[in-house]
Amino acid sequence: MVNKHKVNTMNQPKVSVVVPIYNVEKYLKQCLDSIVNQTLQDIEIILINDGSTDTSGNIALEYTNKDHRITLINQENSGYGVAVNRGITKATGEYIAIVESDDFINFNMYETLYNNAKQNNTDITKCNFYTYNSYAPINKQSVVFKQKHRDLSTAPKGVFNILEYPQLLIFHSSIWAAIYKADFIKKLKFVETESSSYQDFPFMVEALVRAERISVVNEPQVFYRNEPQQNSSTSRSDSKLLIMPKQCNKAIETLKSCNLYDKLKEEIYYHIFIANLGFYQNITQKHKEEYFNLLHNLFAGLEEDKNFTYKYFNKKKIKLIKYFIKGKYIEPTKTSWFKSIKSLLIKE
Repeated sequence: MVNKHKVNTMNQPKVSVVVPIYNVEKYLKQCLDSIVNQTLQDIEIILINDGSTDTSGNIALEYTNKDHRITLINQENSGYGVAVNRGITKATGEYIAIVESDDFINFNMYETLYNNAKQNNTDITKCNFYTYNSYAPINKQSVVFKQKHRDLSTAPKGVFNILEYPQLLIFHSSIWAAIYKADFIKKLKFVETESSSYQDFPFMVEALVRAERISVVNEPQVFYRNEPQQNSSTSRSDSKLLIMPKQCNKAIETLKSCNLYDKLKEEIYYHIFIANLGFYQNITQKHKEEYFNLLHNLFAGLEEDKNFTYKYFNKKKIKLIKYFIKGKYIEPTKTSWFKSIKSLLIKE
């Protein structure tokens, strides 16, 4: 159900919500309903239809015609990064948010985050999220994201920066579980690559290291869809996953350019290791050795770094990462270490 909201268009919107859309007809109405019915009504909603070939464009137009707060931009398929950058450029709100068009959010998400951001005068206000699977039993569809070293409840109360809480670099990239001060985020830019995979990671790293004031709302506000038959990077196995290590390199270069690499390398490498395990496990055998070599290039420098302490790694993780560090590829058919990766992923 879409409601017509009366908002004073003479005022600057409190939050601009950017929604990149590509072939999500199955999920889009649930996503848009959760946005247009926010308790914070003074928002603008920018839909970027990135050349969808299903009915997503028609659904977006239907909602646009019913709610004057919505602007619809249709473009040729150009990729996630291009779509988000265009939406951020178009946004006029005091704060800017991003919503994945196959996810949905709590109805009070932006009221909660906006009030926190205003109280703390932050560049970024983050929140936690649920992993959501509509195919699971009702009582197990929504699970709060919480993993070892990746738990927002340990964040400082009030305002902090990344050096005061570097563990935030380990947390899931989840750029969509946040709002950003507009004059801050408009200075940043998504990497525009041929694949949508993991473009949020280098963006997240740059945002966190450049933000002077960060705050956290620990309560989950986003339902992050991760389920069968969903076309996402967590479920794919093709060569597009090879972009992942390249995106990680961009994040490392950001730390170096900000002269923060030595202070944050423990956190960034732990994130990179955990994030790549699943993709490396999933990628087809045809591309597995190429992926291995890319990861070797990422981690090889740690062998000579006597100051790297593996602060967040347990013995099993250290053993696994050293396969990548040493660069000796092992055929999955000849060893059980791939099963070790799988057991790690279950625990993670």
